[in-house]
Amino acid sequence: MRNRIFKNILLIFAIGAAALSGGCSSLSKAQLEGVATFAQTCDSFSAYPSLLFLEMAKIREESSIWYASSLTSPEKRVAELVEISGFKKSQEKIAKGTDISLKILSDYSSALKSLAHENRVIDPGREIRSAGRAIDSLIISFNSLKLAQPVTSGIISSAARIIGYGAQLNASRARANALSKFIPSGDTLVQEICRSLESLLKDESIKALIDHEQKMLVNNYLSYVGIRGGDINEDRRFCSLLEKSADLDKLRSSTVTSVGSLRRAHGKMAAQIKEGISLFEQLEAIKEFGYEVEKLSKIVRKWQKRG
Repeated sequence: MRNRIFKNILLIFAIGAAALSGGCSSLSKAQLEGVATFAQTCDSFSAYPSLLFLEMAKIREESSIWYASSLTSPEKRVAELVEISGFKKSQEKIAKGTDISLKILSDYSSALKSLAHENRVIDPGREIRSAGRAIDSLIISFNSLKLAQPVTSGIISSAARIIGYGAQLNASRARANALSKFIPSGDTLVQEICRSLESLLKDESIKALIDHEQKMLVNNYLSYVGIRGGDINEDRRFCSLLEKSADLDKLRSSTVTSVGSLRRAHGKMAAQIKEGISLFEQLEAIKEFGYEVEKLSKIVRKWQKRG
């Protein structure tokens, strides 16, 4: 599985280099298939960052309901339930922000794929311009949430220029030439989005919140059992949530590492085009990205099996 991911990722990033080598006029079938597979892998990765915040909200919800059930005062019980709703909304807002940031990267990847795919350039202008408008709109939405370092206005302008550059291309040689400009310019966008996402996930308040949820899960269930008594089904649910809460920081850390690897890999690809760094450096960075994504996917699969 890991080797397959590495191979697919290498293929798409190799497109930039292939486009520059001697002004090649077309891309091989394997390269085109690699682009499509990479886009699919990006779609899978895009769900991971928001999973952390959505799962924290679920753990808090169940934990707090146990606590609310232990309260004898109607007013205190309702107040606890209202607080649960507020926390859930706050986590959903953060999850929305991470989803938007990954959608920006996904749309960029789709635009790159459109430039590279010779069978999709019957009317490239419409598709690429549409992607450019979508990216600008997503950047505005991301900034409006004020969750992390905003993407600067210069990046928005850069994104518009990137997309616009390829709008009227239909010749193979022109597409190859566009890729050589598209990727280095697009790196500005990729770096900014990835750094904003890293900043959000690395924030000390997130780590403190994870620690808090682990402690409160145990305390709230103790309160519930003390008042309501034991129940084997609830005990099983508690054990499942306890395992999930223990893996929250692992999920956070792995997501941070994967985003950083993506950022470095794309940066190496752009540098290979602009500065002629060794192909080995570029491929090693891409290999690292594939490895980290595979590690993250294993954590998520294990997580999902717990229900």
